[in-house]
Amino acid sequence: MSIWIITTGNSDVLLKHNKSWGNLYDEVRYDLECTEFASPTQKDPYNKEAGYTIPARVLGLVYENQPDYYELDLKFPLLDTYYQYFVEQSIKPERIIILLTDQYQIFNQDKLIYEKCPYWQDTCTLKPLLEWYLQGKFDCQLEFLYLAPKTDDKGIDNWNETLYLVEEAFRKLDFNPLKSVYVSHQAGTPAISSAVQFVSLGRFQKVKFLVSNEYFDENSEQKSKSEAIESSNYWRGMQIQKAKQLIIGGFPGAALKILEDIDRIDKAAIASLEKIVDFFNLHSTLITSGQDFEIPQATQRIVDSLDLISFFFNQKNYLQGITLLAAAQETFLKVAIVSQVAMINQTINLSNGDTRNVSELIEWVPLGLHLSKSIKNETNTFKIDILRILKFPVEKINNNFGVTNKNDLLIDWLKNIDNNFHDWPLLRWYCYKNRNANDDLRNQLMHNLRGVEDREVISYLLGYENHQAPDVMTAYVNYVKRPFLEAINYFKLPYKREKLNKKLQEVADSLI
Repeated sequence: MSIWIITTGNSDVLLKHNKSWGNLYDEVRYDLECTEFASPTQKDPYNKEAGYTIPARVLGLVYENQPDYYELDLKFPLLDTYYQYFVEQSIKPERIIILLTDQYQIFNQDKLIYEKCPYWQDTCTLKPLLEWYLQGKFDCQLEFLYLAPKTDDKGIDNWNETLYLVEEAFRKLDFNPLKSVYVSHQAGTPAISSAVQFVSLGRFQKVKFLVSNEYFDENSEQKSKSEAIESSNYWRGMQIQKAKQLIIGGFPGAALKILEDIDRIDKAAIASLEKIVDFFNLHSTLITSGQDFEIPQATQRIVDSLDLISFFFNQKNYLQGITLLAAAQETFLKVAIVSQVAMINQTINLSNGDTRNVSELIEWVPLGLHLSKSIKNETNTFKIDILRILKFPVEKINNNFGVTNKNDLLIDWLKNIDNNFHDWPLLRWYCYKNRNANDDLRNQLMHNLRGVEDREVISYLLGYENHQAPDVMTAYVNYVKRPFLEAINYFKLPYKREKLNKKLQEVADSLI
């Protein structure tokens, strides 16, 4: 013996035809707040046999006192498929629990005059129709539970509210944990379906999910057949779906953690996900740490960062986006300078008699751009001559050669190399030595743990210049990302573009 739990939806009971509807509807029409239901909708415009739909609440109100018409007018296609499974498996449920919806408490009278109001799609009035059908098929106890939200604007489409309603409904159930429970959750809103799945897995020890699958037979006609899926497989499927959503939502590391406990995941899919995690961490296992300062790898990191920043800003993850953007701009200045000084074909004699290409005497190391250690014993005059050949603004050195890595001098250096380089507002502001520290959102976010509003982010991205942008993404794309990429292209820095959203979707789709 077993228990069967069923959700109900707006299209579970259909009209076989529309011959009786007009007369029956007229009997109750003017008792309804909305009178726009005179014409049922043909479910398939190319197949009248598919039946006709009408909002569930209206259908129930029209037919609740018309039992003589049930057999002639109504059909229950989804329930028919479930019933066939029980017959074929010789299973006789001892209890059938039907979940109905009723949202009358959350809709005012002025909303009920519209036929599209979700109120009309409630299934509570279908109770006598469902009783007639199920009592004709099964010899068992029927129980009806109602999902009736009470909070304004939080109906059965609201995930949190619906989860609460389902938990409350299931908490009232008295059942033997040793008995099998079949759950059919496909009818109703996505929120109801998900809530019923989630709560069932946590509440029932021996649960199977009875679902209907559509297929085409040998005559190319669409048919339906039910199957019961073990809870372990269902849990696995739900975990995979959760991982997919995390990947698409920009949390591949969390998805990878979930999948650690899931069996039968394709190794190639896990490898692809691990690469995405590395991508989000701007780390590539294909290069050594020494290659981090090579122009191709560094440029690729910049471009990857710009795509990630778009993603973070779109998700309002401003701390990650702003921090990454600051790093990308600083890296760009170094990459551009290194790429340009490499083209300066001039040699110089060192005091030890060696001859070196002057472009080799500037090095990009973890601490930034600095003169090579190989000339640390050379005179300051010699070092200044080197920097002058490399087009560094030597008038700002003041015997402090560590300033070669200062942002304000890096941008001056790059413009000395190529005065046709077009910067952008945020880069100018970021490199301005005397900028207002209170305006530096990165420092405010990192060091003061303060929140940030959209308008502050917009002003920051515009470099506090007098530009206009309606939202953060527009400010970022038009005033930062676009000119940033144009500058990368201008200096002919090598990289490959790959759309991040597409990459995430492909990785998510590889999980089965």
